[in-house]
Amino acid sequence: MWAIEHPTFSALTRPLCDQYSLIPPLLVATHKKLRMDRNQRQTAIFGVVASVLAFGALWIKKLETMKEIASRPCVNRDYERENYINSILYSGDQHCIDVIRMRPIAFFNLCDILSRNHLLQSTKSVNIREQVIIFLHIIGHNVRFRVIGSRYYRSTETVHRYFRVVLRAILKLYRLVIRLPNESNPSEIRNNPRFYPYFKDCIGALDGTHIRASVPLSIKEDFVAVKGGRHKMYWLPLHLI
Repeated sequence: MWAIEHPTFSALTRPLCDQYSLIPPLLVATHKKLRMDRNQRQTAIFGVVASVLAFGALWIKKLETMKEIASRPCVNRDYERENYINSILYSGDQHCIDVIRMRPIAFFNLCDILSRNHLLQSTKSVNIREQVIIFLHIIGHNVRFRVIGSRYYRSTETVHRYFRVVLRAILKLYRLVIRLPNESNPSEIRNNPRFYPYFKDCIGALDGTHIRASVPLSIKEDFVAVKGGRHKMYWLPLHLI
C-alpha cells in the first residue's frame, strides 16, 4: 500500500503507456509539433524531387521528338581566304581595280618592291601578298577592320596590326620614289638655250605630264590638245624634255 500511495514508487509501477502523465503538458505538445514539422519537411522534399524528375522526363521526351538540326560543315578558313584573294587577282583587271584600286601587274610589282627592299616580309601566318591586299582593300574603300577581318577570316587585331606594318613600309618608299633636288642641272637643260634658265631647277617630271605653252605656228599641230570648250589649247609634253 505504501508503494502505491507514494508518488515516486507508484509511477515506477505504472505501465509505460502512462509515463506521459509524469511529463508536463507543454513539453508533450512541443514534441508532437516537432514530429509534425519533420514529417511536413520530408513530404515537401519528396514533392520537389518528384516534380524535378517529372520535368526532366518530359524534357527528355520533348528532345527525342524534336527534329535534329543539321550541323554545317566546318569552314576551311585558309582555303576560303586563298580562294577569295585569287578571285580578286585573277578575275580580270577591272575586277581587281574595283576591289584594290590597281591592276594585278601593279599589285605584284608593289609586292616585289616592298620585298626586294626588305620593307615587308612574310610571317608564319600572313604572307606579303595578303598583307598588301588587305591594306589596299581598306584604303580603297574606307572599310572597317572588323568587316575586313570577317571577309578574310582574320581577327580584328590581326588586320589592325598588319595594316600598320604595311603603312610604315609604304611610307618608307619615299627614298625610292621621291627625288630630292640637288645643285646640279641635267646637261639637257643646262646646254640648251630653249630650256635654260627656265627649267634650271627642274628635277624631272612624270611621263605624259603637260603644261600650257606658246609654240610657233609651223609646229603647233604637234602640240594640240582639246581640254573642253570651243578653243584649242597648246600643251608641251614634259616627257620630251
